[in-house]
Amino acid sequence: MIKLSPNTRFSHNIARGSIQQRKKLTEELNTKVFQRMLQLYEKKDSYGIDAIKNNYNSLLPERKKIQITALPKKEYTDYSGSVVVDENHDNVLSGYSIEIPANKKKKLSISDLSNFMHESTHILDYLLNPKYIANYKLMCEKNIYEKKYFDIYEKYFYNTEDMQNNSRDKMLKLAEEKTREALRRVPYSEKIIFLNYIKYSLEMEYHAFKQDVFYAKILKKLGKHVDNECLEDHNKFMAFPEKINLVNQLIREELDKIRTLNIKS
Repeated sequence: MIKLSPNTRFSHNIARGSIQQRKKLTEELNTKVFQRMLQLYEKKDSYGIDAIKNNYNSLLPERKKIQITALPKKEYTDYSGSVVVDENHDNVLSGYSIEIPANKKKKLSISDLSNFMHESTHILDYLLNPKYIANYKLMCEKNIYEKKYFDIYEKYFYNTEDMQNNSRDKMLKLAEEKTREALRRVPYSEKIIFLNYIKYSLEMEYHAFKQDVFYAKILKKLGKHVDNECLEDHNKFMAFPEKINLVNQLIREELDKIRTLNIKS
């Protein structure tokens, strides 16, 4: 049994309201973080992990366990905001981690601040939406991350290179075909959990990319150098809403099958 630390979610009096209200709160908290960061960067062009971590945690409505790790920008092109397993108890989800692109001095430059806001969005969405971390917990309990069908998400829902080279219709058709094919091999007890994982991952990425672009544009207006990729509208080739609709349809179909089986039994 996997346990959830209180560090994985905000209290109910904070994490409440509709999906849109929680989304709005994520964006309001991101705005506070971004404004504080801009104040810091008025003094110098880059800051280390401790300064970023202290300022970030101080702006949250509740203090949570959030690690910040600097990864050399020249060696890494992909960063993440992810769930952390307790180092002493592998059955406890203990908090979150934010990876940041670091310069030679292991500091975050202002030009990479929108990337940090992208990962911050992931963490805040987890903290404000208990269903996200609850489904992550189920994925761990079922060991789904280690199963062969897990790569469906990376290959057909989040492979940005293939998506840029294929039409939206072709991409969506392929994702549907491969997912339906994979679901035939998935036990009923895991199907909805896995489909929800795809759905929630898409929802969080859609939100994070929008926030990334939003803050990248602000930085550019302020005359800061920003990587072109941060200014790119990823939804043009990622088709997030269409994919979410597809997964919702698959979830409805699987639930109908389960109801039918229950009636017959």
